[in-house]
Amino acid sequence: MGFVGISGITWTILPNGTCQASRFINDTVSSPHQICQLERQDLVMLANILSDRNFADLPSEIPSEPTLNPHRLTIRLGEKSSTLVLPTGQSIDNILTTLHNQPETPRSRFLTIAQAIDRLVRQHCGDN
Repeated sequence: MGFVGISGITWTILPNGTCQASRFINDTVSSPHQICQLERQDLVMLANILSDRNFADLPSEIPSEPTLNPHRLTIRLGEKSSTLVLPTGQSIDNILTTLHNQPETPRSRFLTIAQAIDRLVRQHCGDN
């Protein structure tokens, strides 16, 4: 039996470097099913990327083409959040490859930040 709505995994990186993964369905978020620890230099690197890519000035919604079964990515820092929808079957890395050597856009800035977060989480916490 299926469900109606949005489901996925939310990763939370706390100021002390604790990284938690929790599953969600719509507005219901479960207790963390995975917890790991990022190192101080990882947090510094992440802060630098957020600053270099000017996260504070990204729009709250980055325009995307409508798609079925989209992958919705949201990056939130304090009260600021920005969301991008990836087309079905596309990955952050695939899209960044197609944007290589093109002028920087809100989309490419968001994806560069998302790629850094994804790599840190995979490195320290695994793929799930």
